[in-house]
Amino acid sequence: MAKLDEFPLIISPNLGCPRIVSIEELEHGQTIPLIIAGQYSDSITPLKSEFLGTLCLRCSSSNREDKIPKDISLTIEDEPEEITEWNKLSDFKNAEDTRYIFNSEFHYKVMGENTRYWKIRVKVNLKSGGNYRILLRQKRRIYLPAIYDLVYTDKSRRWERINYHSVQFVKSFENKCNFIHLTDLHVATRNDEILDEILKEKNTRGREDIRGNYVNFNENLRKFIKKANECADNGTLDFVVITGDLVDFAFHGWEDEPNYIENNWKTFMNIITGAGLEGTVRGNSGIKIAVFTSTGNHDWRLHPYDPNLSDSNRKSYGLKQEELEHYNFKIFDSAEYPGDERAKLSEELTSDILKKINLNAFTKTDKWKIKIEKLVSGVYGTWTKRTLPFLVMVGGIWEKGKPTKIADSVIYLAIIGISWIVPWGISKGIKYITRKTVDLLVDNPLHAEARALHYYFRYINPYLDYAFRYGEHYFLVMDTGSDVFIGKLLDNEKVKYLKRMSLEDNILGGSPDSRAFDSEQVYYNWSQIVWLEKALAAIPNNPEGKNRAFIFLHAPPINPPDNVDLRMVLESEQDGKCSYIPSPKEHNRVYEFIKYYFAYVRSKVCKSTDRVLKPGEECNLTYGSVNHYLSQFFYLCLGYRESELPEENAERKFKPVDIVFSGHAHKNIEFRIEKDQDHKIRIYHDWYSNTQKSYNCWGKSPVIVQTASCGVPGGKDDKPPYYRKVTIDNSGQITQFVYSNLLENGKQ
Repeated sequence: MAKLDEFPLIISPNLGCPRIVSIEELEHGQTIPLIIAGQYSDSITPLKSEFLGTLCLRCSSSNREDKIPKDISLTIEDEPEEITEWNKLSDFKNAEDTRYIFNSEFHYKVMGENTRYWKIRVKVNLKSGGNYRILLRQKRRIYLPAIYDLVYTDKSRRWERINYHSVQFVKSFENKCNFIHLTDLHVATRNDEILDEILKEKNTRGREDIRGNYVNFNENLRKFIKKANECADNGTLDFVVITGDLVDFAFHGWEDEPNYIENNWKTFMNIITGAGLEGTVRGNSGIKIAVFTSTGNHDWRLHPYDPNLSDSNRKSYGLKQEELEHYNFKIFDSAEYPGDERAKLSEELTSDILKKINLNAFTKTDKWKIKIEKLVSGVYGTWTKRTLPFLVMVGGIWEKGKPTKIADSVIYLAIIGISWIVPWGISKGIKYITRKTVDLLVDNPLHAEARALHYYFRYINPYLDYAFRYGEHYFLVMDTGSDVFIGKLLDNEKVKYLKRMSLEDNILGGSPDSRAFDSEQVYYNWSQIVWLEKALAAIPNNPEGKNRAFIFLHAPPINPPDNVDLRMVLESEQDGKCSYIPSPKEHNRVYEFIKYYFAYVRSKVCKSTDRVLKPGEECNLTYGSVNHYLSQFFYLCLGYRESELPEENAERKFKPVDIVFSGHAHKNIEFRIEKDQDHKIRIYHDWYSNTQKSYNCWGKSPVIVQTASCGVPGGKDDKPPYYRKVTIDNSGQITQFVYSNLLENGKQ
């Protein structure tokens, strides 16, 4: 039995932040770096001897059919080295040093204030005398990558703790590299249960029709894993990077405290590793390749939302309203959870949100509704409902004494009853009026905070921002935070500090703005934009251009509204004319309302849902996007420090980023950026991943791409699971980064 919360803990590498080690490095004496955490007093340091015989690598369950060693012992080379400045951002000697700093939420709320951290280096011990190639999988006489779990066993041999899929061995590091960008999984246990609950009831559609139309986000991930394993077995895939919305929400229900035994993070782990019922019941043995993860806005959300909340929600599940009404998302019908009290807990949560909510974010009508609801639900309202009948009774006795006639007694009791029913009815009426507003806020859901990530930090990935290297290529993975509207609303911040945004996308739409790079975030010990600058500065700027740099985000830095058609501004169609898309100008909200109102009316009159963007026309490119420091981000991707650009001969300080990957908006779309002579950012749109025409601006103009969802159908890209395969050849050239899905190969 594993003791999950006892120290020492190996916190890195882990499932979402593995280490990739080459056999060639091992043959030259390379060790594997680990990071351990422990709550030791200042006078005590963990010694090398404490770990003798406690560490080993075990072949993952997804690789057990392959002929590789089951357990491989590890020994520590040197004494542990303490990480004393785990919370300080300083210059990185190399990009992978980003793993030696930790966010404050992980340290204080997950590990504990008195936790200390150490670096240790372990060496692989082979009984065969050093033939490290036995660590690799073999198919058709080709050596393939193999993934291993990192196991810590107590010296008493009574229990062990496992970091799944933590170390991957490859034959050698070359410039050649194949990886996949995956995003927006939206894993949840309920995805595997909704259909069964609905089919228990009578529906207008037939059972097979419903079954054929139902979209199970979990099943889409299982389909992708099979595809990824095929690529791994063919030697055409080295690892996968997943950029957020790993889960749809953290907890199955409305529990007030995190459930460390059963939650959607555990479901995600089971699907990725093939644990639990995945292998025996669902035929999923887990992925055979290393997986790197980052977090998205849904990963910050604690509780389930109503799948019947809107038409877009119902469409994403492939179900109708009357069918989804059979599924109670607050109290689902399952013998596995007989004592479920989510209805009661949801009421408590609603009351809690009413206390925290920032009323300045609402219209005057909604503001007064919620004010009255807060008053009725508050202490004064509760005691009024409780004491009014009693006061009426006492007052009646004081005035008339004991009733002598039966009629007087009946009237007297009726008055007492009315004095109880009236405030009760008023309370219920007000709740009914405000319930739609409050439920919308809760179910969307507004209750999002870092507590939802605690299980993720402990058992999957302790980092919000980190970097890794594969050969000479560098990969920077960054968190983009919770929804900006949710965060500001519950942090009691002034609404005037919000970026220009619409309620359509931030409350009802599928692409709410993100808090990415917000300097006010309390979960970081540093500014994310400064972290990015220091991480980029640690990447060698190879003059031959053989090394590549990539950034992975959840929320995109560039995103147009869903009703804008960009076909008229394709760069390849402009013949050298003005092909860039002008950045949107800031206007007041009245102007924006009038503009979009007429655009809406015009689309209805013309019976068109898309507004065609013309060359040179202004467009909102920050619809549901990264919310802060966008200009600094773009200049850093180009290799410049924005503050130095007014200088006439400003030179690149950093290696330019080749591709920025993102998701969030559930669409496949591509842009590129460049800097003109006046130092202004120019944004272009085209299909740069088109395999018919190679992209010739590498090292000069970064590509900004979105990949559609693996789990949830998008408005236009509605055939998930989507993924984007990237291929780098031996010369360091990116020869492929086209998106695909499992129904059709290549760009749609």
